[in-house]
Amino acid sequence: MKVGVLRRRLAAALGAAMRNREADAIALVADRTKATAVALAGVADDAEVELATLEMPTRAVASVLGYHPEHVRRLIRGGRLPARRVGGDYRVRVDDLWPLIDARHDAPGRRRPPSARS
Repeated sequence: MKVGVLRRRLAAALGAAMRNREADAIALVADRTKATAVALAGVADDAEVELATLEMPTRAVASVLGYHPEHVRRLIRGGRLPARRVGGDYRVRVDDLWPLIDARHDAPGRRRPPSARS
């Protein structure tokens, strides 16, 4: 897909979410749009890209998620975020960020079962 077409689709998706006026939907689409836009930074509009192979360095992932780069590295080393090593840093596919982004917008749940009291 051409990068210019992808950027227009991202803008259209964000516009549709804004018209929806549902705060959670807007936030989720905005986060996904931000992740894809950061991965496309510096790529010419006429370049061809495959969404499945779009990657970002650790620092860009940290910027998208709002984490410190070292926290992103800990997520990678702990197996919670798939990545591949390139030189002295990691590369994370944009598709692998969706579970982390989606989890931020899920309804909070109980972390522990209620204690049994007699």
